[in-house]
Order: sequence, then C-alpha cells, then structure tokens
Amino acid sequence: MADSEICGKRPVVGRRVTLSGERNRRIFKPNVHKMRVMLPDGTVKRMYVCTKCLKAGKVMKAPRIPKEG
Repeated sequence: MADSEICGKRPVVGRRVTLSGERNRRIFKPNVHKMRVMLPDGTVKRMYVCTKCLKAGKVMKAPRIPKEG
C-alpha cells in the first residue's frame, strides 16, 4: 500500500474487537489514489494522493488531454 505523497498518511495497525471481547490485529488503510497532479510550476506528475488532501485543495488535478483521432 502506498503512502500519500502530500501529507505522508500511511497504513496504521490497530485491533478489531468482537462482541465477546476477542481482539484481532488489523490494518487501517488510508484512501489513497494514484492520479495526475498539476505542480505549482505547471508540470504534471503522477503521485499518490489521499482523498482528504484532494478535498482540502492541497493538490490540483491535472486537466485531461483529449485524444486525437
């Protein structure tokens, strides 16, 4: 699983607790997507971004380039 390249969010380990109190280890994974991002200097780069950063406006999605033909 990838880390968010903006905020550094990564999977963390926790526990799942059943109704009987039994504890099992589990992994909480962040909602991370690989997408094309427009950098401040105008270049486009593919990077892993968590949806929280995308929603907060910390990154800008690159515009789509229509295919010819």
